[in-house]
Amino acid sequence: MRVLAIETSCDDTGIAIIETGQKNQPEILADLVSSQIKTHAPFGGVVPTLAKREHQKNLIPLLEQALGQANFLKPKKFFSRFKNIPSDKEKILKEILDREKNLKKTFIKFAKKYQIPQIDYIAATIGPGLEPALWVGVNAARALSFFWNKPIIPINHIEGHITANFIFNKIGGISNFQFPISKEIFPSVCLVVSGGHTQLILIKDIGRYEILGETRDDAAGEAFDKVAKMLNLGYPGGPAISREAEKRNASFSQTKTYPPLPRPMMDSKDFDFSFSGLKTAVLYSLQKIDKKEIKKLIPAISAEFQKAVVDVLSYKTFKAAKEFSARSVMLSGGVAANKELRNRFMEETNKITGLKLLLPAANFCTDNGAMIAMAAHYHLRKNLPLANWQNLSAKANLRI
Repeated sequence: MRVLAIETSCDDTGIAIIETGQKNQPEILADLVSSQIKTHAPFGGVVPTLAKREHQKNLIPLLEQALGQANFLKPKKFFSRFKNIPSDKEKILKEILDREKNLKKTFIKFAKKYQIPQIDYIAATIGPGLEPALWVGVNAARALSFFWNKPIIPINHIEGHITANFIFNKIGGISNFQFPISKEIFPSVCLVVSGGHTQLILIKDIGRYEILGETRDDAAGEAFDKVAKMLNLGYPGGPAISREAEKRNASFSQTKTYPPLPRPMMDSKDFDFSFSGLKTAVLYSLQKIDKKEIKKLIPAISAEFQKAVVDVLSYKTFKAAKEFSARSVMLSGGVAANKELRNRFMEETNKITGLKLLLPAANFCTDNGAMIAMAAHYHLRKNLPLANWQNLSAKANLRI
């Protein structure tokens, strides 16, 4: 079975194609991501209307490239290219894509130019995420489903991040293929941490999830972005703060000291998080420092802020792992690429006998089509419900 996956939940346009079957590990035939960082950087964060515009612009070129990589892109015969799509079909396509004006133009051209590829299913992220961005991918999936006459596998974005842990990465990174999806790793506690989400999830099996705790305000990645903005480090904030923190750690004795920051909700009796107070603590501390001194303190501030976030995330995760007798711990989401967080998870795992650690390869931490395709693979294996172009919709606040 071949699955085409579409991811447009935020500011990355992702298209992937996998070939699946009875194997535990499907083969990735294509995996492409178009980043919008340069578009949103001047604003210090993602602007939903701009994200929607860029998704509409990027989807069809990425789709053509992915189908080409998988050797599924076959032009129609020369004279067939000049034939119109049957008027009844074109009318429905235009209705499906009515709210995606730019995508509608490129999609119609694509439909007229190429043969229907050897794809069996279309997977699409339906939520959670930014609603304008989600609808672009959802409507693209609906249009493809109608025109190709293929069923749709609706995917929860968070489940996509979780299943990124099971992508076998041939080109470096970490592979968790030595831990097959079985009783060997369940129950598992997964920390999903990104710019939009910070959740602790108990995974009893693929498709059986329980949210143990989540952020009450800012997500961890959002806090990284806001603190980086305070320090004029640019966007996205996570990698920028991490780079500055490494400078501090590399020459500790030669850098200035910085007062300790709070570890919010570290001692709460639940598994919730809060990072708005930590962000505010950085702001207040900066207001007390001479502007000329702030630049010299950036590595120290970055290191302390990053350590505070990592302390809270790791403490709560491994506390949950012990309380729920987890066989494994997983890390997912964009912030999962943070080296300090990954190293801390390795250290804490080694302290608990028999506990396994699953980490996604760094290139599968941020949003991508491959993780949506992987989630679709498990949906097919478990015979979970499918959708079609008539009953698929975006759900910005979808819960796992």
